[in-house]
Amino acid sequence: MTDPKSLLTEAFARVPAYRAFLSEHGAGPETPWDALPLITKKNYLLTNEVAGLCWDGTVEGCHVIGASSGFSRAGSVFWPKRPQDEGAYAEAIERMLVERFAIDQRRTLIFVCLAFGTWFAGMQIATAMRSLAASGRHPVTVALPSLNLREAVEIYRRFGSAYQQVVWITNPSNVSLIAALLERDGITPPPGSIAFPVVGEYFSEGFREHVAERFGYPQDAPFCVFTGYGSADAGGLGDETAATIALRKHIFHRPALSEALFGTKDTPMLLTPMLGVLLECIDGRIVVSKDLAIPLIRYDTGDAGGLLTRAELASAIDDLPPELLAALPETVLYVFGRASDAIIFYGTNLMIQDINRHFLALPQHFGYGGLFEVKPCQQDGVTSFAFTVYADGADDAARGAAYADSLIAFLKGHSLEFAAKYDPLCASLGAPLITVTLADPATLPARTKHRFIVEA
Repeated sequence: MTDPKSLLTEAFARVPAYRAFLSEHGAGPETPWDALPLITKKNYLLTNEVAGLCWDGTVEGCHVIGASSGFSRAGSVFWPKRPQDEGAYAEAIERMLVERFAIDQRRTLIFVCLAFGTWFAGMQIATAMRSLAASGRHPVTVALPSLNLREAVEIYRRFGSAYQQVVWITNPSNVSLIAALLERDGITPPPGSIAFPVVGEYFSEGFREHVAERFGYPQDAPFCVFTGYGSADAGGLGDETAATIALRKHIFHRPALSEALFGTKDTPMLLTPMLGVLLECIDGRIVVSKDLAIPLIRYDTGDAGGLLTRAELASAIDDLPPELLAALPETVLYVFGRASDAIIFYGTNLMIQDINRHFLALPQHFGYGGLFEVKPCQQDGVTSFAFTVYADGADDAARGAAYADSLIAFLKGHSLEFAAKYDPLCASLGAPLITVTLADPATLPARTKHRFIVEA
């Protein structure tokens, strides 16, 4: 990226909102980098007109407008992008597919099963895949079922045998849904023939090894399922590579080492930082600086994580193979994912406090008792979310149905991405993915917290 201080100086001169933001905090181009105030969605991005956040106070030169997938009180946030912000994305994803799946040599069917519309991930990947297939450079065919997973499985049933491999680009949560639908239809893919580049949410190393086993890969296979890290506002920030995945597996199988390094036995995602990005770790959160249509200078992503140098890893891990150490980047980015006050519904963050505010705002006859639980439930590889709402008149079946209807309507109105996902996913499975039952508030132990997520 441009030298950070140069980016700061230029942004102060050319970005009206950032100049005002620094002035309000008694800062300017001469302020030491470490003393610059952090920007967030709340204190900066959502408090200014979009044009004022852009270079020279205008959206002129931006070629696309897309939506953030984040769940906020205002719904999706829209971002302009310049051609250089997306850069050589199409070339980079083609190079990745050649290197990891040899699409230049193996006849490949690529599914894109993501939410389409204005979300950057869905529309960007779908556009890149269609362009790649249409170029004729490689023996590639693309299908774009979006979140109609049942249709995707039907396409696979009819056409899959014509291809040597299938690359299924989707959200991590959808992998289990796809596996369940294949099994339900009696379809057994050839071992090692399906891989899942995924976006949108954290997954554990145990999940990767489960996918490897389920789809006929060796347990140490790195690219049976893999991901990158980024967002609509900040773009790409990091990418899993064979080396960072091998490092994660090495630590994951040594829980004491993981706990010593990260404070948890569930090893976080480990990634290679992308070029053109300055990453910092402040108070356990990832902070980003990057030249975009809306330049970001010390932007607090809100994601928990940090940075480890190769030297720190060598010092902390006695049995790290030398060849693995040499293959790692100079700095490794680790990411835990979003805060624990969110329900991750197939890649969409649903904030507990927003749901509680919805329940509190319901008409009095709903009798909301101020408490609810939500429990992720697994059955046949499918995750659903069971809400227990504590309300007066808990034995009223009609009221329970009204709670469910109001909750689904609220979530759809509050998040365009959820609205795009919920009905197609439920239709694919033939069952609701969110259920609501009512319970008597008097049955709760006094120690129960006001709002909480129950572990599955």
